[in-house]
Formats: sequence, C-alpha cells, structure tokens
Amino acid sequence: MIKSYTIVLSHDDWSRYTERFNEEELYVKVVRRIPSLDGLTENVMGIIYAKDKEFYRQIIRMLSRNETTIDFRIIDEYKNKSNIRAIYASIESLKGRIAERLLKDCRIFSMSETIYEGMERWNVIADSENFIKIIPEVKELTYEFKIIEESSNPLLSVKEELTPKELSILKLAFDKGYFETPKRIGLEELANELGISKPAIMQVLRKAIAKLTEKSIKDF
Repeated sequence: MIKSYTIVLSHDDWSRYTERFNEEELYVKVVRRIPSLDGLTENVMGIIYAKDKEFYRQIIRMLSRNETTIDFRIIDEYKNKSNIRAIYASIESLKGRIAERLLKDCRIFSMSETIYEGMERWNVIADSENFIKIIPEVKELTYEFKIIEESSNPLLSVKEELTPKELSILKLAFDKGYFETPKRIGLEELANELGISKPAIMQVLRKAIAKLTEKSIKDF
C-alpha cells in the first residue's frame, strides 16, 4: 500500500548548523530530487530563506562546501529589507546518506525535506512495506528520529480536484496578485487578459475556491 510519512530527524550533516536558528530566521527546503541512472548522485533543487545577509552567506557556504556536494549554484535570488529568498540547484553524492538508503531500497514516489532548528523534516510517499523494512537502517544514521504515518491516500492532491480551466485561472489569479491585500489586479483586468467576461471568471474562481476549501476541511 502506498502511504505518506513524515520523518523528523537529526544527523551528522551540514543541517546541524541550523540548530541555533528558528524557522523565521533560517531554513532550507528541498523541493525536488532526481537520482541519476547509476544511483551514485542526485540532482537537487531547493529554496533557501534567511532573515539577513549574514545568515544567508553562512548557509550558502555550508551548502556549497558540504563534502557530499559536487556542484552548487544559485538559480534565482530575491532580496528585500526583511529577508532573502533564493532557489538553488545542486548535484550531490548519495553514498552513505539517508537519501541513498531510501532511494535504493524503497519504492519512493515523492520525497522532499525542510530543514531548520537543527532538524530535518522529510515528507515521503512510498510503498509502506518497503519503507517500514528500511527504517531500522535509516535510524542508525541519525541522532534523533521520529516517524509519523499520515495518510493511505497521499496521491490524491488538490490539483485532481480542479478542472484544467479552474487550475489555470486560479494560478493566473494568484500569480497576478488577485489574492493579495491590496489586490494587484482586479477581476475585470483578469477577465480582459483571459478574453472572458467578468461574471464568467468570478464563477470559475468561486467554484475552484469552494472545491479547495471543501477538500481542506475534509482532510482536516
């Protein structure tokens, strides 16, 4: 059976550096990881958030100089008065790491992690039988370890609740700032951009928001 798990752990890695910062000061979120065909490396894409420039410089050094990092680069960067956010891409060795054990011996469908306060929070969707078998080996690589089974239907996402039209219009409205306060774009401007009427776009948005709200309440 495919299930969704959250693993909370700490181990001997650069992520231990974050233990003196809380989530509002510094975190790293790994959003995509693709293993190479030979299983020796993985391509990683992640997000870095830091409250100030010094925190940011320090975490960049830790990420880029980590012994498992083969290549590291910043793809995009956004700075304002209160924080810095950046998207990074890296190539990392898998040898001896937790990711290697999971990718090698489990049927993994999705795997991401968020790191702050010295702890890693892994979100994994996997075949439960294979996943449970590998847990003892993963524990041996950690100082602290906790596992939470979340759901037996993890592949049902909010995207599947929406029609392609609803999803595209909702995404456009979000990207253009319709949901911000104050709004950066109004319904009439959105309608003009899409070439449909104002009542039509209002109806689509209402249906999409209602579907997402209903799903969120049920999941809760």
